Amino acid sequence: MRTTAVTKGINWLIALLSMAVALLLAFRTDAGALWIFAAMVFSLFHAALALRKGRLSAGASGSRAAFRDALPPTALTELVLLGEDGGGLASWNIYGKNGIVIGRDVGENHVTVNLEGSVYASMIDIEHAVLNYSGDSWYIEDISEKNGVSIQKQDGKKYKLAYGKPCKLEKGDIICIALARLRIS
Repeated sequence: MRTTAVTKGINWLIALLSMAVALLLAFRTDAGALWIFAAMVFSLFHAALALRKGRLSAGASGSRAAFRDALPPTALTELVLLGEDGGGLASWNIYGKNGIVIGRDVGENHVTVNLEGSVYASMIDIEHAVLNYSGDSWYIEDISEKNGVSIQKQDGKKYKLAYGKPCKLEKGDIICIALARLRIS
């Protein structure tokens, strides 16, 4: 990610500047050993941070790609909040979870997929829908009392869920929580 690359670059810059300060202090006769030691430790700390950030970001993306390749093509691993243009605004990893609550986290509850910041938050119940994993499949159930849940399947057909009746999800389905759209992939 860009933020990680920028942070890594800043840490390298701080490390190099700290090393330069340590060298300048070392060649000054009246500089104390404590100041030289402090500058060296500061330099090494930021060099370690830069190395660590590079290793974590490269390792995370590499292992994530290998992980995705090892899954069956029908495995559902992610929910993506879609914008008006169909692009992703936010995403949530669902792999390895048994149940997911979709709604708005207002402090007194805990939802896995928090749509509080979405454009349509006022139409989304605090606990609007639940996804359950059972028998190698994900199912969605409408638990809202007002604005409902519907599913748009790959063939373009849209189905409104009956309250309390689970519906099996497939890769590429679009879940409509009120007017917010989540693609499952």
